[in-house]
Amino acid sequence: MQSGQDDIANAGEAPIAVEAFYRYGYKGRSMLAIRAPFAMGADGAEIIGRAIAAGARQYVVVSIARQISGPIHPGEPLGVELRASDASETSSG
Repeated sequence: MQSGQDDIANAGEAPIAVEAFYRYGYKGRSMLAIRAPFAMGADGAEIIGRAIAAGARQYVVVSIARQISGPIHPGEPLGVELRASDASETSSG
């Protein structure tokens, strides 16, 4: 469930605060385990391309990975592949 560069359109919005657990690797990708901040479809399209805030860092969600199928419920654990947001890059420099 990956997003193309054209799908990352909502990154300029205020970041969505998420509860993060740990980082892990999945199929060669660096992932972060989080709790879903709200209900969404099974593919997670509602969060892909959006900015999230995990602690003091901000990222943009590139894709998601899940162990189960069906709609995503609020608070459900899922993995997100991230890239640093422009806001994080400029504030840490």
